[in-house]
Amino acid sequence: MSIRFAYRAGVIDVPNERSSHAVPIPRMGGVPMAGTVALMFACWTYLAAGEVLSIKGLPYAMFFAVAMSVLGFWDDLAGLSPLFRFLIQITAAILSLWGWSPMPVLWVPIEALWVVWMLNLYNFMDGIDGLAGGEAAVASCFFFLVFAYYGETGWAVANLFIAAASMGFLVHNWPPARVFMGDAGSAFLGAFYGMQSVVAALATPVPFLVLVLPFSNFILDTTLTLFRRMWRKEKWYQPHRTHFYQRMTDMGMSHAKVTGLELAFVVVSCLIAILYLRGHHV
Repeated sequence: MSIRFAYRAGVIDVPNERSSHAVPIPRMGGVPMAGTVALMFACWTYLAAGEVLSIKGLPYAMFFAVAMSVLGFWDDLAGLSPLFRFLIQITAAILSLWGWSPMPVLWVPIEALWVVWMLNLYNFMDGIDGLAGGEAAVASCFFFLVFAYYGETGWAVANLFIAAASMGFLVHNWPPARVFMGDAGSAFLGAFYGMQSVVAALATPVPFLVLVLPFSNFILDTTLTLFRRMWRKEKWYQPHRTHFYQRMTDMGMSHAKVTGLELAFVVVSCLIAILYLRGHHV
């Protein structure tokens, strides 16, 4: 349905010099993915008689993610300016953390900047078939197991919802993709994982490092690419195709192979996080 609507609304990713695909592809796959998670969360809240809303930090993370998904969908439709998007993102992050974070007030802007960086780097890395959705599926499956182990049912179930929705999306996005996630999807995932890394680290026994290690490939690629472009005095704020995963496709590697290598890196990162947890308890 979203594919048909994307064609009618003109929400199509037309290939250009920065693209990694050769034919026009609709980019509204993130709308049903984020919408499914939001609907499942709402039904769960209703069936649990509102008890979900009392789970420390979780409602803030989910509401923030949904709000950023709406902003991303607006951007998909209208093409918002980067500055306007950033101002909305940082304001929403500060307000969300201000309403919950137990940290001193001076820490809130720093936490908000980290959340917004996670939000945007997820968008930057959503550039080839299966990568962003596959990352979410693997990471959220890992988080489900970790939170369940610690008895943090609310966070575990939320990640189970995201893992399930991401797998459903991957059916249509695995190479060769029939639909792209779009900003509505990448913003939702990046916003949730960014907020989770801050909020859940403060509200649960799960350490911050464990909540970001599964995204080490995204964090390293985006951060190193940004610094490299700044060092070379390039216009780092403009779209480009110099990420490591893009360079691999430029070398002739298929989307499926690059995505497979990236997801293997995610699995290794999750194993490292498990080793860290084991050592953390010694």
